[in-house]
Order: sequence, then C-alpha cells, then structure tokens
Amino acid sequence: MNVKFTKMHGAGNDFVFIEEWGHEVVPEKKKKDFVASVCDRHFGVGADGAVFVQKNGDNSADAFFNYYNSDGSTAEMCGNGIRCFAKYLYEHGLVRKETIRANTRAGIKILNLTVKGGLVTAVKVDMGPPQIRRGDAQMTQGESTTPAVNEPVKTKSGTFKVTAVGMGNPHAIVETDDAESYDIRKAGAAVRYTTTVWPKGVNVHAIQQVGKNEYKIRTYERGVEDETLACGTGICASAVASVLLKKSDPTRPILFHARGGDITVEFKVEKNNIVRVYLIGPAAEVFTGNYPST
Repeated sequence: MNVKFTKMHGAGNDFVFIEEWGHEVVPEKKKKDFVASVCDRHFGVGADGAVFVQKNGDNSADAFFNYYNSDGSTAEMCGNGIRCFAKYLYEHGLVRKETIRANTRAGIKILNLTVKGGLVTAVKVDMGPPQIRRGDAQMTQGESTTPAVNEPVKTKSGTFKVTAVGMGNPHAIVETDDAESYDIRKAGAAVRYTTTVWPKGVNVHAIQQVGKNEYKIRTYERGVEDETLACGTGICASAVASVLLKKSDPTRPILFHARGGDITVEFKVEKNNIVRVYLIGPAAEVFTGNYPST
C-alpha cells in the first residue's frame, strides 16, 4: 500500500504530513515503524518528524496534532510542526479559519494565521504559559518547585550551566560566546542523556546574544538525536531563559536566528511575570508523494 504524504518545513525544521481526516491510513500499531522508516534521511523521505492530520475527538478543538519524532516516538508538542499544521489545515481545505484551535499532547494551542491570496504566509502560535519550575520542566535535580537558572549539571562529558524551561516538553538552555563553532552534538548528547537529571531526556539549545533581544541558536533535539535547523518550542524556551538570565526585555519581541531561518517570540506580561508565550514564523509546503507501507 502506498501512503500519500506532504513534505513541509518551518525554518528548515522538516516534517512528513499524512492526512487521516476521518479515516485511518497507517494503523496505530504500525505508526512507530512507519514514521522511523519515512523519516530516515538515507532510505526514506527524510524528516525531523511526522504529523498525522486528524479530526479532534470532540468539539473542544478543530483538529488533533498527532506528532511523532523521527525515531517513531511520540512528542508532546512541536512549535515549527504546528505552524505547518495550521498551513496544511487551511490550504488543504480541512479547516478554513484564520484562527484555529489545535489539540496536542500538551493541550490546546491557538493558531492565528496570516493569509494573503488564499495562502498562509505566517502563523502566530499561542504556546500558553512557560513552565519555569524545574519539576514542570521534567528536571529532577534540586527542589522541584524552584527555577533552575544557569545551574551546573554534571555529565559524562563535563559540567554545563543550564537553564531549564518547559513548553509542554523539556528544554535545557546553555549560553555560548560563539554559536557557530559550538559543538552542539557533543554538548547536546551529553546533557540529553544525563537521565539522573532528566529521566526522559531533554532538548538542548545553545544561545549566543548578538544584540538587544536578538540571539543565534543551535539545537539538539530529543527523539531526532541530532542537530536540527530549528526547534519552535526550544526557541520559546530559550526566549524565556534569556529573560530569566536577565539578558532580554520581555516587553519587546525577541528575534532568534536559527540555522534554518528567523523566528520571533513575544510574551504577554502581567505583574512582571510571563503569562503567555507566542511563537511567530513561516511555514512552507515543499512537495507531495507516495511512500510504500507494509
């Protein structure tokens, strides 16, 4: 059987989309293996993850964002993937709204579309509140109700000073003076696999401040187990971390230069606290095709 797919990307973070709108295309028990196969960059289509486009089970949302990492594991959320999701839903005629409610494993997200000439040119995602308590960021080191800001974490490859932030999934942010030369694969794997601190692993990001509220970023993604060109939830977490580190003004937009493109983060601030995070960036459809499924 051939499975029809659509290849999409958000700032170079790429995904395979499979439409299951009201009918199952890939059986649930086969999804993990199918995703690992189709996302393989040598023997498959190649992608950082896969999205099964599904109706939501009730009227609380317009659609369900069924997201898988490239290794076939499920993930709570993906900021770049959900922008592509919004574009897919609108341009493929499944949800013809400029404000879409999408259900995810991390809860419902509000997607605000910018539409020109019938095409989605940008998506602003209401990512909800950040999780700055280490326990909420799935970090077990230290007191669970306190933030972890620039905190030393011992790994097999040395000690890294990390700031922990959750955005529905866990993130560890480290600062660097030179993002381009930073060995994100080595550092990322070292922190990600320190399971005494993050039992389920963690996404790792290195940020370099290059201006007021402006950063370069490199990312090592859990579930991909490699560097990716961008990570939407990671950029949100890094923006929050930059405020916790007193490097950014939370009342102004924060611009991130990822390897795959530029993404902006904005906050809603109340009484000096970040109460909502907004992710703003592009999404693109690249090509469609058919992939064999056994």
